Amino acid sequence: MGETAVRAARAAGYYSAGTVEFVVNEQGDYYFIEMNTRIQVEHPVTEQVTGIDLIREQIRIAAGMKLNITQEDTCVNGHAIECRINAATPGVIKFLHFPDGYGVRVESHLFEGYEVSPYYDSMIAKIIVTGSSRLEAVRRLRRALEELIIEGVKTNREFMHLLTYHKDFIRGNYNTGFWEKNHTEIEKWLKEGITVK
Repeated sequence: MGETAVRAARAAGYYSAGTVEFVVNEQGDYYFIEMNTRIQVEHPVTEQVTGIDLIREQIRIAAGMKLNITQEDTCVNGHAIECRINAATPGVIKFLHFPDGYGVRVESHLFEGYEVSPYYDSMIAKIIVTGSSRLEAVRRLRRALEELIIEGVKTNREFMHLLTYHKDFIRGNYNTGFWEKNHTEIEKWLKEGITVK
């Protein structure tokens, strides 16, 4: 997919940072969806596994400078997972504690006293974790979600935490139909007050 993305950008004469999106079927065949000529919300995942500061490179390109790296310099190391924390209700942030530690990155605009409005995007934070294996990254995400405290608004933190224990998520056996197939089961866990540590 990476090679195809590079070929697509070259064929279009594109010269900047961007994102090429594909979908993959169960047989491993992949199909082009779209190309976005901008950095996407998932860019920290790429930064974490490649060690490349994509924003810095995008600014360099916009300034007419050359990239610091070549395609041959780019390699993927380890696994990264990004979890979007969304506000389910508006309100004022009364208390806030973000997770920290090795392999944990948090991006957010929140601070205590911040008012979460109902009129804008509900995403209020991103937690990005890395690990040498997928299982290590999943375990690190669980810990990070357990450490996350946001008081004053309701969020999807508990749902996302329970999701990390779903057998298909752990195995990486999911697709774009995961939510439709499994949300009832996970929401039932929430209603029954099931907690996992």
